[in-house]
This record gives sequence, structure tokens and C-alpha cells, in this order.
Amino acid sequence: MEAILKLLVSAIFGALIGVERQIRGRQAGFRTQILVCLGSCLFTIVSIHAYEVYGAVTDPGRIAAQIITGIGFLGAGAILKTGALVRGLTTAASLWIVSAIGMAVGFGEYGLGAAATAFAILSLVALKNMESVLSQDNYAEIMIRTSGAEELDVKALVKDFGMKALESKHRFLKEEKITEQTISLKYTNPENLTGFYRQMKETPNLIELRIL
Repeated sequence: MEAILKLLVSAIFGALIGVERQIRGRQAGFRTQILVCLGSCLFTIVSIHAYEVYGAVTDPGRIAAQIITGIGFLGAGAILKTGALVRGLTTAASLWIVSAIGMAVGFGEYGLGAAATAFAILSLVALKNMESVLSQDNYAEIMIRTSGAEELDVKALVKDFGMKALESKHRFLKEEKITEQTISLKYTNPENLTGFYRQMKETPNLIELRIL
């Protein structure tokens, strides 16, 4: 009965966090969070039970330790990278904390699991509004193709628009007689990137301009 109670409590804690993820339309939503929390709790219960049955021959920490590895693979699947844009980090982190909550409940630490659930929900819901208030750095990668072998002095233009060039690569495509430049940019205001993009579009020998 105690094991069933642990499973029930872990499912409730996972559901509370899953509701927030589901409302925001994340892939790892309501059911996923419940299953992760429930599975972590079950593995923990099994590891404790194995130790009680077989004694010193088994290590109760080994199964529980593998939960972290498993969640690492699951979290990696939630992270998507498109060019310089990375999405899914918060979802991956929520899976990670949910598994930890399941483990805490599996070990009988109900209060600790409840506190972690409350803090996680606070972070996901209440603290999200702070992100829009705090200034943050943005990153983008731009690919520029121009005709001829002459390389554009893009770094000066980047500086004029209040941005910083982190890395620059260029190559000359001899057969097509095209110069290709790829620049990694760091900026705070998205309007700076927009202004830079519009300015670059007016380059006379421009063939292609793309944000990767």
C-alpha cells in the first residue's frame, strides 16, 4: 500500500507540472510529465525493494542512478536547434526536475517532492514574466553570397547597428566566382538585426542573404 501511495503522489506531482507544459503547447506535456515522474518513482521503489530482498549483493543506488542517464536521452530529444535558435531547453529541464521529484517520492521524501514541485511551478509560471523584463543577448548566424572575389567589410556595418560579430568565415567559390561569408552575431535588440538585414539587401553585387 505504501508503494501504491508513492506512485499516486508522484503521478499527482507530475500532473501539476504537466498542466503548465500542456497549456503552453509543449510536446512533453501532461501525460509525458506524469509518466516520467511515475517511472522514476517506480524505478526507485524497485531499487529499494531489491536491496531489502537481496541485501548487500545489490546496490540500491545503481538503478536510481540510471534514471538520470535515461532522462538525459529523453531531454535531448526535446531540444531542437534551428540555425542559431535553440528551443526545448525548458521542457528538457522540466523532465529532469520531474524525474528528480519522482525519485524523492520513491524514497519516501513526500515533503521534499512537494516543495520541489511548488518551486518548479513557480519557476515555470510566475518567473516567466521576468524574462520579458530582463534584457538578454540574442544570437544569429547570417550567410552572405556576393559576386566576385572581393569580400564585403561586414564587421564595420555590424558595429554600426549596435551588434557584435563573434565569428566570421569566408570562402571563394572559384567556378561560380562567388564569395560566401558566414557571420555569427550577438545583439540585444531584434530591431538591430532587422535594420542590418535591410541594409545588406541593398548591396549591389548581392546574390543571396540568409539567416541560418
